[in-house]
Amino acid sequence: MMQLDDFKVPGKNLVVKGNLEFRTEDIAGETSGTDAVEKGTKPKILRVSLQIPFTMATELGGLIQTAETLSEEGARKTWTITHPTANAVGIRQVQFAEHVNWEEAGGLQMWKVSFTLRECKSNPERVEVRKPVKLQASWRNGRGADSFDDVLENAEALT
Repeated sequence: MMQLDDFKVPGKNLVVKGNLEFRTEDIAGETSGTDAVEKGTKPKILRVSLQIPFTMATELGGLIQTAETLSEEGARKTWTITHPTANAVGIRQVQFAEHVNWEEAGGLQMWKVSFTLRECKSNPERVEVRKPVKLQASWRNGRGADSFDDVLENAEALT
């Protein structure tokens, strides 16, 4: 069972696949070197597939409506997810992303549904936000400032 806030994702045969992407950029140029620059860890992605019987048409509509929900600011709504696979890898909040697909499953009297959820407020994102900001050098009075203490000294010298 998967739950997004108070919404229970309907259907049966729920399958969740995860993806974590590490971005790097090759800096070896035309050589055979393997040097790369780290470009960060991207949010985790969950690809969800399930089946909803035709007798549960209202639930399919509810899922689509949930996916379309916007926040008060007009952005895609962030949902708190409860699901063993998501929670096992540290995913706590998600947004619908990329797509929501549904199609009739030939002769089975049900829809095959798939959608993508992207992690929000990921751990790498929180760590990146908390990193200390390196201060720019201050060249007032001909002195450089390499730390916050140097900035304070420069400020005191100006008074």
